[in-house]
Order: sequence, then C-alpha cells, then structure tokens
Amino acid sequence: MDTLDNPQAVDPKTVSPWPISMRYGGIAAVVLIILGLVMYLAGLSDPSKSNSAGSWIGNILNFAVMVGAAIIAVRKHRDEELGGYVNFGRAFSVSFLVNLIIAVVSAIWVIAFFSFIAPEMMDAIIEQSKTQMIEQRGMTEEQVEESMSMMGWAFSPVFMSISAGFMMLVMGVIISLIVAAVMKKEAPQAGVM
Repeated sequence: MDTLDNPQAVDPKTVSPWPISMRYGGIAAVVLIILGLVMYLAGLSDPSKSNSAGSWIGNILNFAVMVGAAIIAVRKHRDEELGGYVNFGRAFSVSFLVNLIIAVVSAIWVIAFFSFIAPEMMDAIIEQSKTQMIEQRGMTEEQVEESMSMMGWAFSPVFMSISAGFMMLVMGVIISLIVAAVMKKEAPQAGVM
C-alpha cells in the first residue's frame, strides 16, 4: 500500500489487531457470562431441554453478542486504526480473534459454572440423556447404565467446556467470514482513477 498517494491509509503491518480484538472479545465474553447468569437465575436456561424457549432465546442472544462484538471491533479497527480501509484478511483476523477470545473465556466459564455454580444442571443433563436413551432408542435400564459408564467422561464439566468452546469457535469462524465480507473496504490503488 502506497501511503504517499493515499495519506489517510495506514500500513496494516504497523497496527496490531490484538488490542482491539482482546478489548471487544473480553467485553463480549463478560456480557455473555452476565446474560447466562441472568437466564440461569430467572430459570430460563435448562441445558436438559435443548428445544425450550429459554434455550432459543439464549442462543439468539449469544449469536447477537458475538456478531455485534465482531462488527464493532472490525469497524473501529478499520475506521480508527487503519484510516478507513481494511482488506478481507485483516477484517477476518480481527473478527476471528474476537470470537476466539469469546470461546476461550466461555470455555473457562463453563467449567466454573458446572463445577461450582450449578452442578445440579449436570445431573439434569445426565438424567435427560438416560431418559432419551430409554424412550427414543428403546434401550433397557442395564444398557443405559452400561452406556453411561462408558460415556461418563462426556458428562464432565471439562468435556462440556471443550465442546462448548469448539462449537463457539466454529460459529465464530462462520461469523468472521460473513463480517469480513461485509465490512471490508479496500484502499484505492495508486494510479487508478
């Protein structure tokens, strides 16, 4: 990028995407934790009922916060740090870093939540899984107990944390691709009229 021909443009190599990504990723993670706590205290979140209205509301709010944080971070990075221009790659990296921070903080939060705040929810998830095995798969009590003993690791806070973090990261990649495609604004090339 020739900054002499375009004095407003800033060379992206001189500006790190990390500070703005960490700021908005951290803010979004805190907002998501507060939303989760409010939903839990209001009785709206029940992980054992994945198709409940509270679950849908929580998922929509999580998605909105992730998208909003990515858009704000990319816009501020583009307009305030890069002189109004950002290419697709840089927009994707800022958005992805925001969502990576959200995923990591959320994964740590899931461990704390299921271990200390609401361990009874883990029991409810296990009971719901047993009920589904009996009702939907026609398994006997003995088969369910054998299956649960083999899959006990899948019902630990650490595994729930890893799977939640991974799902948020996958969703974050999709969000980042869309945000980068929408928010990119290429700097005009030197000599092009």
